[in-house]
Amino acid sequence: MTAFSPSRACADFGANLSFSDIPLDVVDRMKRDLLDWCGCAIKGSRDPASKPAREVEQLLGWAREAGVFGEPYAADFRSAAFMNGYYGHINEMDDVDRASISHPATCVIPAALSLSLFTGDSADAKAKNGADILTAVTAGFEVMLRIGAAITPAHYKIFHTTATTGPFGAAAAGARILGLSPERTLWAIGNAGSCAAGLWQFNPDGAMTKFMHAGNAAGNGVFTALLARAGFSGPAHVLEGGQGFFAGFARQEPKIEFFEDFGKYWRAGAVSFKPYPCCRHTHSAIDAGIALHKQLEPGETITKLKLHTYSTALSIAGKTDPQTGREGKFSITYCVASAIVRGVMRETDFTEEAVQDPRVKAIEQVTEVIDDPAINACVPKNWPCRIEAVTSRGRELSAQIQAPTGDPENEVSWDQLADKFRMMTDGILKSAIQDEFIACCRSFESAGPDAGAEIFRIANAK
Repeated sequence: MTAFSPSRACADFGANLSFSDIPLDVVDRMKRDLLDWCGCAIKGSRDPASKPAREVEQLLGWAREAGVFGEPYAADFRSAAFMNGYYGHINEMDDVDRASISHPATCVIPAALSLSLFTGDSADAKAKNGADILTAVTAGFEVMLRIGAAITPAHYKIFHTTATTGPFGAAAAGARILGLSPERTLWAIGNAGSCAAGLWQFNPDGAMTKFMHAGNAAGNGVFTALLARAGFSGPAHVLEGGQGFFAGFARQEPKIEFFEDFGKYWRAGAVSFKPYPCCRHTHSAIDAGIALHKQLEPGETITKLKLHTYSTALSIAGKTDPQTGREGKFSITYCVASAIVRGVMRETDFTEEAVQDPRVKAIEQVTEVIDDPAINACVPKNWPCRIEAVTSRGRELSAQIQAPTGDPENEVSWDQLADKFRMMTDGILKSAIQDEFIACCRSFESAGPDAGAEIFRIANAK
């Protein structure tokens, strides 16, 4: 009897997936994620952090084949996926999956959109329609999220899972868009394993590396899918092999059973959306802080605060006394203090001036962070937080969040995601164009050939 192969399971699922196989609620979530991620990428394309990638793109003079957000021209398929993936991760507003602790959209969607325009050397070949793109995106999500969940949490302590598992998801999406056979899909996924890379060491320095991680994942997935199409072979057992991904990267016994329920449990349907422009590990604390803000009386301040959270939140978002907006995005103490003071959390709360606000600093200085075993026991199913405060009037207040805003258990509606899209693209897209883009995503399964090109036509309209 042949041993079960997670690598083969990923390839077979991706190559054989049809749009009609996908549950309607998962299709709806993929359309929501398309809108959500595109908003992130459009906003990111105008962020100062986009400048280095744009300069390099112009220096290399890439071919003009696939759309790039915020650009009047196109780039080659791989570079377009890199740029759009990079842009989509800049503002920390893209989706998140709890079980794998990764951001699938900014790796998978750029790859699918880029290759949706590929027609190869066939005279009668057509660009892909909306249903084709959504099918490829779903395939990529299902592959990427299983690989990540199988090695969480140990892998995440050193490796940025978005960067290491993103190439697999992007390759699966790319292979599906290209219509590759199961064997060639296996090659694409296999060679994506040699592109799996991304360390957390950028985080203590507040470096920009995280954006590159997402871009590399998307671009390399496109590259390995195109190589496989051209006949370039790849390893058959890249995940489970003795010198494969699990052996080199897992740092724990991988959960092989996660690869046995393709088509039964849809991990793409459990992705969370971000309402706040910062690390997702801070969001339950932000929700709790906003709840506490509502309990305060006029003139009342916080004199003592206990923040109960989980280990991973502290390892990734444990920055204390942040000095820059970027550092603030990865500081759970800043985020909860800011939420208590302001009662909201917006992009404007992550400027250097905002993080230096004396009112916020005062709460940070009286905050005790507790790595709580009871909170840890809920992870990864939930990422909770509990805060307990004493006020200047001697009152004892508390708030507990089990599922932060945007989790499937605390859902955001289409209208809320549309509002988020408008907020992210405010000043970039005209109101009528925003409405057209939202409508396009909401009915994307009905979009005809060149659906991917339509996304960029609307987004880059003047």
